[in-house]
Amino acid sequence: MKKACAFLLTAAMAVSMIGCGGKQDPKEMYDAAVKKSQELTSMEMEYEMDMVMTQGDEKIDISTAMNMKMDGIDTENMRYLAEGTTTTMGQTIDTTMYYADGYYYMEAMGQKIKYAMDLDKMMEQIKSSTGGGSMDSSYLKDIQAKQDGDNQILTYTADASKMDEYVQEIFSSMGEMGSQLEGLSYNIKEVSGESVINKDGYVISGTVKMVMDMTIEGETISMEADTKIVYLNPGQTVEVTAPSLDGYTEVDASLMGG
Repeated sequence: MKKACAFLLTAAMAVSMIGCGGKQDPKEMYDAAVKKSQELTSMEMEYEMDMVMTQGDEKIDISTAMNMKMDGIDTENMRYLAEGTTTTMGQTIDTTMYYADGYYYMEAMGQKIKYAMDLDKMMEQIKSSTGGGSMDSSYLKDIQAKQDGDNQILTYTADASKMDEYVQEIFSSMGEMGSQLEGLSYNIKEVSGESVINKDGYVISGTVKMVMDMTIEGETISMEADTKIVYLNPGQTVEVTAPSLDGYTEVDASLMGG
């Protein structure tokens, strides 16, 4: 009997070890999902950001909600449409942005402008505005994975000491506007997030929370930002329909950082 029990215990341990050995490393899972999502040539996403900026007793809440559609990504035929609202201090601003055939169109606060923008700069702008969905894993630490039905939920914290480099990358991708921000002094205190990966290996949603202090002309402003991106039907072709392009005034791209 003792020999039989010992044999069964050894067999159980062996099966357990085999099961553990087949479990994918969370970082590898994250990298594979981000790579697969980045290879998409067509996508639609819902983007939300809630930001609170505090200086002394003053507090400003800013919230943004936007739907983004892209097709022909990284090709000469790329089209991009973003429609949404930004609300701050009791005022709501509706915004529409569209890109096609080398021109960027923007309508906000009753004004409609357009300017020339090459594809590379447009892709940089898109990546900087949707960065909350997937951050390079080299900035991450403590990645954990758990199964939720057919999905994998990855939670992580970022290495705050490396986030300065990440912020600089975002500023660099923003052209002239970003260069004006590079002189800011900032202290990133906390970055954490979650990515949900479906059974097909695509990222279907991502959230990022960032807490930081910014110093501008000797004055410090604290900021907390929560960002969420939901990718709708990843892997499926998205139809991008152009809005009416009548009434847009062409401006010098250099004035817009383009």
